[in-house]
Formats: sequence, C-alpha cells, structure tokens
Amino acid sequence: MRTFARGIIGCSLLLAACSPAVPPITPATTIACDTSKPAVASAIVSSEKGSGSAVEISRAPRIEVTTDTTPSLARAEKETEVTVRVRVRGLPLAQTKRPPLDLGLVVDTSGSMDGPAIQKAKAACDRLVDMLAEGDTLSIVTFGSHPKVIVPSLKIDKETRPNAKAAIASIKAEGTTDMAGGLATGLAQMRSSCAPPNAIHRLVLVGDGVPNDSAPVLQIAEQAKASHIPVTTLGLGNDFDETLMTAVAQRSQATFHFVEDAAGVATVFERELTRMERVVAQVAHVEIVSGPGVTIREIVGVAIAQGMRVAHVPIGDLAEGQVRDVFVRATVKGIKDGRNAELLDANVTYSAPELGAMTASSFAKMPMSADEGRLKDASVREIEHGATVVRVADGIVRAIALARDGDLAGARKVLDAAQKLAKEGETKFGDKTLGEKVAEMSKLRKTLPSLLPPPEEAMSGGAMPAPKRAMMMAPRPAAASPADAMSLRATHGSAMKELQGL
Repeated sequence: MRTFARGIIGCSLLLAACSPAVPPITPATTIACDTSKPAVASAIVSSEKGSGSAVEISRAPRIEVTTDTTPSLARAEKETEVTVRVRVRGLPLAQTKRPPLDLGLVVDTSGSMDGPAIQKAKAACDRLVDMLAEGDTLSIVTFGSHPKVIVPSLKIDKETRPNAKAAIASIKAEGTTDMAGGLATGLAQMRSSCAPPNAIHRLVLVGDGVPNDSAPVLQIAEQAKASHIPVTTLGLGNDFDETLMTAVAQRSQATFHFVEDAAGVATVFERELTRMERVVAQVAHVEIVSGPGVTIREIVGVAIAQGMRVAHVPIGDLAEGQVRDVFVRATVKGIKDGRNAELLDANVTYSAPELGAMTASSFAKMPMSADEGRLKDASVREIEHGATVVRVADGIVRAIALARDGDLAGARKVLDAAQKLAKEGETKFGDKTLGEKVAEMSKLRKTLPSLLPPPEEAMSGGAMPAPKRAMMMAPRPAAASPADAMSLRATHGSAMKELQGL
C-alpha cells in the first residue's frame, strides 16, 4: 500500500483512508444477456403436480445462534472475568435446487504474472467457466496498466460458455498494477449484470503484487458493500499487500485467501463456488448487547471501544453447515448466590435467499455460586481453547498491520503477547498447532521490519506519531528474502483462516 495509513477493520485496528477520488464506475456497454426474458422474481421448483410450479418457500430459520460461557458459573458477590462464545451455524438447506450465481472475476495480469503464473490463472478461470451452470451470470475483468473487460457480464449457456473460454485463452500478462481500476471496472460489470433478483452475488479479486495506487481500493470495497456485492480476495505469491487484500474482503463482508502458487487458484475458486451454491444467510450481522453489570472488554478480532454496551460484528455470507464463532471477553459484577447474571443478548440479522430479511438470537446468562467445589471445576476447556486459538491469530494479523503502518514497536509488543499466549495454550491444551505458531511468530518477528513503509510514505498525512518519528530516524531495513516473504504471508493466511472460521 503506497499512499495512506494502514490498518485493518475486523482485526482490532481501525483503518483510515484519506485518498484521492475513486475512479468513476461506469456500466459496461456490452451485456450479453437475454433481456427478452423477465427477471426471476420468485423461486420455481419441481413438484408432484409438474415441474415449474411456483411454491411457497418455508420461512424456517436458516441459521442457529447459541451462546456458551467459560467459566460456567461465577463467584457470588465478586467481579469475574468471563468469555462468551457466540456461535452462528448455517442450517441444512431444505431445497436441492440452488439459486443462480452472479460471479465476477477481477484478475491481476500485470507483468509480474508472466510465465507459468498467468497460464495457471487462465486455467483456473477456464475451469470455473466449466463449473458454472446454465443460467448463472459471469464477467471477467483483467488489470495490468489498465483494466480490460475480457468477458462482459453474460448468462452462461451453450453459446456463451465457449465464447467465454476463448476470451480467457487470449489473456496476456503485461504492464503495471492498476488494481483500483480493475476493481472499479469489475464492480461496474456486477452492477450492470442482468442476474435475476434471487441470485447470489460475488466479486473475486486475484492479485499478486502491490497496486500502483492503493488509496482508492478500499473506497471501492465500501461501494461494493453498499451494493451488497461481497469481494472475496486471493493474495497470490510472496509480494502482495496482505493487509490491503484482507481489508478489501472485510470491508465488503467477504473472505481473504492466501494462495502460495497460481496452481492453487482453481482450488479456491472451486471452494468459493461450492459455498455460494449452498448459501443460507447473506450479509449476516451480529449485534452484541451487554446486560446489567457487564462490561465488554474485547470482541476478539473486532475493533470496538472498550466498555461499550452495544457492539456490532459483521460476518458476511454463511453457507450450509458453516460455523462462525464470535468470542466476547467481558467482566461481570458479582451478585447474590443462586441468582443468574444476565450477560448479553446476541442478535443476528441476515438475508435469506428467496426470503429476504430474517433474525435469530440467543441469550447468555451465568449462575452465581458460593460453592467452592463447583467453582473449582467451572472452566469450560473447549471454549477457553477456541478463544486462545483465535486470540493468537488476531495478534499475528494485528502485528503485521501495525508494522505496515510504521509502528514496529507496537507490532512487536502485540506479537510477543500472542506468542506468550500460544506457549501457554500449547502447555494447557496439549495443542501442537499452537506450538508451531510459537515458532512461526519467532520467525515473523525477524521479518516485521521489512514491512515498514519507506520514509517518504511515513511523512505523508501530516503530523507523525512517535513510532513513525522513531522509524524515520532508523536506517531502512533490508527487504525480506523471497522465502521469508512467503513465510510471512503464509503465517498471515493461516491466521486469517482461524479468524474467518474457514
């Protein structure tokens, strides 16, 4: 990222972007859609009376919300630290016929992609075209020095499928990296799509390097969110800006994926398509409302003001069987023995395909006890373990974001705390994976200085905080080796999997 202060929403660090105007988004001039047919306004499914009969769709809940705590009870008359796990789970779909998909690809074809990388990316796009069903909508935009509409928004059928594959075959890698232009053009294609109202929308951004100008990118992600078009991002190789790509996904309520080699792009495409086919809830949002005597200290992985009574956690789309856990760390004032402390309400709003707005909720309480025997065994190991894993992941992502923002001292402090937590978790839970994270963080700590922005970037944006002033006085660190750069992004990618519940 080159022209604004870095940060990441969703990983406990607010992101601010003072940037130039976003490239204008104009609709495509060529839309290969059959406008003679009306848009689908209601679900049509098979029935015993004949195919194509309109039926009423069940308004049964599409998600389940549960709350559990550790400890399972608190000491009466004494303030207690608690962790509440809010679990949101996608329920099985009743219908077998999926809604149509509206998919847009925005693919980096800059000069850095030349060679095997571009061939593998083209093969992944070609494979994706084969996987789409007739009636799905597809658009493909590439970006080098300038964005190009390779496949204008079209409905897949027997005629358009081979045409799309032929257009993919013509893609070449050349030029610089106009990611902002590519993303804006891809969003324009999605906005002008003739997909039916019940379609599942998704824009997928694939990038392997640092954009020419990062400043407009996040504004475009916000525009995508406003249009209810999530932007899934794929960071490819060892030279992309992981903090920027993560922020694009989070701002638009989608997911980030790290892909070490272009050969893995096809696998991510396939998984993304599978999730789209089984989506049960869209733009899901969790509202956490604390009860009397409860102070929210932290929602792991989410930027909040400590002590606030109401907090909001966007979790985006949820597929059938998918689970998202939100860990709330709080303190609760002690009350009389035998009474229940009202911890929080977890209210989830979401949009169900074919149905529209729906809600689900769960209430968390905690019994108070003066019984020392019961209090001794009140810890819930499963929730403690899960919270530890997510807190370690959050620390890794925040440390990398802080280093990219020029705060090396802050990054090291956050990383050291995460490493200590991982060590304790390895011992307490016998979790070898946490032990591996300890080693990864030791290596990451040495690589963090390579993420610091050049002095001229640190100077932009007015008065500098102390960490940046100190950075200006220090010599510019050497760039990380290709192997270390790849290791850093792999560590970040693994942490994001934990935070995103993937």
